[in-house]
Amino acid sequence: MRPDSRNAITRAAIEILSNSSVRELRFLRVDDCANHLELTGRVGSYYHKQLAQETIRRVAGGMQLVNRVQVTS
Repeated sequence: MRPDSRNAITRAAIEILSNSSVRELRFLRVDDCANHLELTGRVGSYYHKQLAQETIRRVAGGMQLVNRVQVTS
């Protein structure tokens, strides 16, 4: 995948999370690594961790996702 395509995907993932109706998802970080998108940050439930991942998957364009979000209670 071309770098400009990866940058567009990363920007789209950041934008979709920042506009989420779920407040916790707005503060997560998306990084473009060599061959995958990496999702990091903290949320209060496993549901929100999975929701963030699936939200990004819609714009990932086939890139692999690595979900490193931590669930805190």
